[in-house]
Amino acid sequence: MFFKDIAGKSEVKSNLKRNVEKNRIPHAQIFLAREGCGGLPMALAFASYLMCENKTDGDSCGECNQCIKSHKFVHPDIHFSFPVVKFGDKKRAETTSDDFLPKWREILTDNPFMSTREWLLHINAENNLPNINVKECNDIMHKLNMMSYESENKILIMWLPEYLGSEGNRLLKLIEEPTDNTYIILVAENQDHILQTILSRCQLVKIPNFEPHEISDYLIRHQQIPAHKAQQIANLADGNLNQALNISKNEATDYSDMLISWLRISYKSDPVEINKWISGIADMGKDEQKNFFEYGLHFFRQFIYKNLTKSNDVNLTQKELDTANKMESIIDLSKAEAIVALLNEAVENINRNINIKIMLFSDTLTIGELIRKK
Repeated sequence: MFFKDIAGKSEVKSNLKRNVEKNRIPHAQIFLAREGCGGLPMALAFASYLMCENKTDGDSCGECNQCIKSHKFVHPDIHFSFPVVKFGDKKRAETTSDDFLPKWREILTDNPFMSTREWLLHINAENNLPNINVKECNDIMHKLNMMSYESENKILIMWLPEYLGSEGNRLLKLIEEPTDNTYIILVAENQDHILQTILSRCQLVKIPNFEPHEISDYLIRHQQIPAHKAQQIANLADGNLNQALNISKNEATDYSDMLISWLRISYKSDPVEINKWISGIADMGKDEQKNFFEYGLHFFRQFIYKNLTKSNDVNLTQKELDTANKMESIIDLSKAEAIVALLNEAVENINRNINIKIMLFSDTLTIGELIRKK
């Protein structure tokens, strides 16, 4: 992983590189970032940079022997630890991250911005509770106390130390007094779920969310998504690049057109048209249905902000802004707030697996009454 593969976050990158150049690397760090906001990719890029023999233009070269292995996640001196479940015929107490390394390398190659749920789906463990167990902690101590194989440095990247539980106390001595040239990077999403004993012994590196323009640029460059659609997805993703990537899988769907169509059908309240529209939504996957309603929430929140501030400085595409300007004559703030409340409830109902056809028919009639109300 290169630093250049991670959009933005220039201050974080500069600080990490400066620490390497001045040989002032903390032995234990926590990279804290929201899900999908680059914590794990940053740790991978930092490890590659630290190992690189020929650092070029503020990044790992990608060509030296160390880089070839680190970029393929097979470097013998870069160790990985992450939440897992029972593996094959092994007892759970005997299962460690090493049993899942082939799967780990697959998903890192495909999407290092992954969520916990995507990792569990990848190892067919969606309904199991993962953790980092006693044997894993003992193996970590054994690995990091051994001599390095190829590099003068040894690195541990632990993804989601929140899953350590009280077993993390076994690592305190290692974190506090590691062997020479040993670096521990804990990649976390929730600071409150990390053992305080571990938190107090590590330097905290806070990694900010992605900016909307960084996400849209990434989608345009890496996913070949049209600019207007990329911007729409970026606004909806709320700083989470992984969420944006998941939404982009349905990039053929234009949520703005769907929302306008729904409002028109609601205004007319023709039962035949309503049922036809509902059938199209019902045929969509659950995630795409949720994305549509969350898009509606985003649009109306920006619509409310625009009306309160009397400003066009909002996170809407030009097409959406034009739509918002036209809607002002028929939807006032009170109506918009009522629609937001309804859309919020719709998102919650989808999570509860409610009958979407019944919900949508009722919601469509309610929105129609709101819009027509003088």
